[in-house]
Amino acid sequence: MSSPARPPGTIPGMVTLEKAEGSRERFVPLLLEADDSEEVVRTYFEQGSMYIIASDGVEVGVVLTILDGDDLEIKNIALAPEHRGRGIGTAVLELAVDLAREAAASRLVVGTADSSPRTVRFYERAGFLRYGVREGFFDAYPEPVWENGVRAHDMIMLERRPS
Repeated sequence: MSSPARPPGTIPGMVTLEKAEGSRERFVPLLLEADDSEEVVRTYFEQGSMYIIASDGVEVGVVLTILDGDDLEIKNIALAPEHRGRGIGTAVLELAVDLAREAAASRLVVGTADSSPRTVRFYERAGFLRYGVREGFFDAYPEPVWENGVRAHDMIMLERRPS
């Protein structure tokens, strides 16, 4: 028995994505939850499509996607700290898969720091597979990126097919 279809952009009773309209400036502090460099965030935050993540009608985060050829990239996904660990991020990844289908993308891709094995495991539990490494990616940041006492150097790339 298959599960009932749900409208794209919603997970009933819990999480929704709403396209952000107007200035994106107010989202910069939230985007910095997922990317340590404001200078770097400002190079991409006006690109692609930005969605407000809401849980039970409360704005809890933001996700920025960029269509690049046949790939839809999650460039930044950020939840306010007090809303983490509740399954919202996992739900947002399922909604991002919907976005990839709607965009006719062949895959949904995301990158994360090699210094963040917990984040890599989060994506893998959500069905993403490693497909590459962008060596030295974080070495080009204006300031070193540190997570849990470990300096980030490379970006681990992961993918999930939306079919």
